[in-house]
Amino acid sequence: MMAKKGLLIGELSCRVNLPTQTIRYYERLGLITPPERTASQYRLYSEEAIERLQFIQKAKIFGLSLDEIKQLIEVRTEGIPPCTSLQKMVKQHIHDLDQHIQEMLTFRQELARRYEQIDASLSDSKLTEESCNGKICGLIEKDSEDETRKNSDC
Repeated sequence: MMAKKGLLIGELSCRVNLPTQTIRYYERLGLITPPERTASQYRLYSEEAIERLQFIQKAKIFGLSLDEIKQLIEVRTEGIPPCTSLQKMVKQHIHDLDQHIQEMLTFRQELARRYEQIDASLSDSKLTEESCNGKICGLIEKDSEDETRKNSDC
């Protein structure tokens, strides 16, 4: 009997701490090369697969998408160090995060303003019943009507 040369997917899964489904998915995406197969069609993964999967896990810590990771792998496959590409990707992620943080801060301010309106409406016991009347919740519906009026002034 010939000894197997490589790891079965379950063994690889344990070594790199990834579910077998994730390994198959990465294979379908082309992030790892298709492994050799045994006579009974079991996948046999090489040490290269371990290294590649570890690289993917580390690259994800940088916030890179699987497409971006694949781009880095392809650049390296062409014999070019991908460090400049990585730098551009990380810079873009920082820019996107800064923009998202600003949007979230703006949203938080708007939500706090709406909360103050709700709190003021509910603190006046006479207004409570009147404010809450609506098809579902008068406080939301009134706010939506105000926004609609503001937007229709264009």
